[in-house]
Order: sequence, then C-alpha cells, then structure tokens
Amino acid sequence: MAEVEELLDEVTVRMPSGAELRARGRRRTVRRRAALVAAAVAVTGGALATAALARGGEGGRDIRPAATPTKNPFSVGGMVRLLPPERMPADGKWQWRGDEEEATENHPLPRVGGSDSCPASYAPRSAPDQIQYGAEYSSDKGATARQRVTSYDSGAVARREVALLEEALTECGLRRHGKGAAGYWSGTTESSSWLRVEFERWGKWVSVVEVEAEEPAREGASS
Repeated sequence: MAEVEELLDEVTVRMPSGAELRARGRRRTVRRRAALVAAAVAVTGGALATAALARGGEGGRDIRPAATPTKNPFSVGGMVRLLPPERMPADGKWQWRGDEEEATENHPLPRVGGSDSCPASYAPRSAPDQIQYGAEYSSDKGATARQRVTSYDSGAVARREVALLEEALTECGLRRHGKGAAGYWSGTTESSSWLRVEFERWGKWVSVVEVEAEEPAREGASS
C-alpha cells in the first residue's frame, strides 16, 4: 500500500490511499441507505397503525361494508347506519329489545305510527322511487320503537316527502316541540296510543324515528 508521509512539528501524519478512501465512501453509502430504510419502515408502520385505528367504527349499525367516511349521517361509503336499541329515544325507560337485523317492511312516507293510529297517513298514493332501510324494537312495557332511513332520487323529492310527513303528523293530532335538530312531534293518536316522532333530512336522505306506546304505558313517556 502506498503511503505519503509529511513531517509537521515532528508528528508523522499518514494519508490514506485512494483505495482506502473509496472503501470508506462505500461504507458511508451503506450506512446512509440503512438509515433511509429504517426511516421508511417507521413511517410505514405509523401509517398502518393509523389505518388500523381508522377502521374502528363507532355508534350505529352497519348494513353494508364501510368505505371512505362522508358527511352523510345516514350512509357512510355505501353503508347505511341505523340506530341500535340503546340509542333509540328514552331507552332508559323502555329498555328496547330487538335483534341486529333489518326488521321493518317498506313503510313509505308519510305513514306514521300504526295503521289504526294515524289512518289518514296510510291513504293510497303514488310514492316516489325510494330505497328504504329500517329497524324495529320492542319493550316489555308496552311500547315500540322504529327507525326508517330512506333514500330518494334527489333532495327536492326528499323535501316534498318531509312536507307531507309534517302534514300527516298535524292531521294525526301531534304537536311540534322544540326547534332544529332537537325538535320532535308528540301527542295522542286516533287509537289513543301515544306517539313521538322525530325526523331529519340530509340531501336526498330522510331518517324517521318513532316511539309508540299503548295508553296505559304512556305515563312519563315524553322523555
């Protein structure tokens, strides 16, 4: 190996050869690549952990597989969200029971309550095209809770259906309480049952939640 020596203040300084310099350069390159690989692994691991957390759902019941969340409160990436029994109104009083499967028949607006409760709302009509999902729960205390989530062809159609529902609620003898999202309708129906209805529209989607109790069970049911 060739060496170049310089004498500076009686100190011998050994200069590395060209081959040794190239070897050191290769070692530094390998170390740099290893550091980059480690950083990439750390970033990938963090991304996977975040994705795993994002897959965890909360609230509601999944009817179809979820995809990217949207602002629609009733459908997330093609998955319809229905309220489980513990999130239905006044669950503390009624202790709703029911299985986790979709359990209601097609019940187009403006129908509300049972057919004997608000019969005018069951009058035959040409209903618009719709896709409806629903759940129904019961209580040992003589009450029933229902939710219907309906998708129409457009927001304009949904608005018309909601307007018809409000007319049906008024005709059935129910009164509106509160304003905005906290508002609901309640009162005694023609069959003497007590009925509470709340609804919400988002674009072309409409959710209707009902609680209907037999007369002996209505005491304190307005909560």
